[in-house]
Amino acid sequence: MGKADQSVNIGIIGYGYTGQQHARAIAQIEGVALKAIAESDSAKRSLLEVQSFTDYRSLIDDPSIEAITVCLPHHLHEEATSAALLAGKHVLVEKPLAINVAAGKSLCELAETTSRVLMVEMTHHFLPPLQEAKKVIANGDIGEIMAIDEILVEDLGLFGSLPAWMLDRSSAGGGVGLTSGIHLLDHISWISQQKLILNAACFGYTQQLGNIEDTASFALTTEKGAPVHILLCWRKQGVGLNGQLTIVGNQGSLKVWPWDRIEVESGKKAVRQDSFFQEGSTIAERALVGMKGAVQEFVDAIRQKRLPDPAPFDSIVSQAIIEWSYQRSSAK
Repeated sequence: MGKADQSVNIGIIGYGYTGQQHARAIAQIEGVALKAIAESDSAKRSLLEVQSFTDYRSLIDDPSIEAITVCLPHHLHEEATSAALLAGKHVLVEKPLAINVAAGKSLCELAETTSRVLMVEMTHHFLPPLQEAKKVIANGDIGEIMAIDEILVEDLGLFGSLPAWMLDRSSAGGGVGLTSGIHLLDHISWISQQKLILNAACFGYTQQLGNIEDTASFALTTEKGAPVHILLCWRKQGVGLNGQLTIVGNQGSLKVWPWDRIEVESGKKAVRQDSFFQEGSTIAERALVGMKGAVQEFVDAIRQKRLPDPAPFDSIVSQAIIEWSYQRSSAK
């Protein structure tokens, strides 16, 4: 077996909800082996029959592990990622890359200096409906983009009990505007292949989720002047995840349900609907498709010695919009 085909040994730092999803994704990828996890909670460590550490530094020091995935609270991303890169490990980080833009930029520079692959897990790039939407826009099926609108309503019951760190701005960096908003800002720019310019943003605290916002609204324009609106909501109750992206062009329109299907109306083609997931599959199963795609791209970038797609700096562009909006709003 050639070097490019050899198994990539991965360790997971943090084995909460996201870390467990990483383990499921890794198990589905050929030529990738989960060798160890680092987790302070003994009950979580017992969930997986692999070597485990209480201190992630011990995992990083293991010479048999080539790559690390970081699934820690946001404020710990920078320290763990930096330590892994300096130890010669490739790193996949759950978004955001770091708790602020400045720290994220420093990590990008460190990855370049150490010649290691650094990737931010922007799973929406690997959801089939959004990938197809990008093709529709690139093919010109709906003409020039005139307007974009997206809404996401996320029920926090999907993730069980929310950890305390997610309800504290000092450890989370923000609420729905950051944790969910970074995905929407990123994939709208990616699908449209245009930069986004922030005009205004507002945040709501209707459910008193600690000191973080549970609603967020962004008003933007694309670099070509098309208006863009994003509305995000976190709800305490329920287990749903409902999102819809609408892109209006001068020759048609496109509707995307990111975890389900797309609908295209075009002057060039008849209306069509495409579904991408097995009927009856759960939201967790559908979300896992995006995570598996991200891990696969990370591994491919390691083997091919190239930048991953998306590149780590791409997510920082979206995070900068959010950070700027926090600084100029009532969200402190």
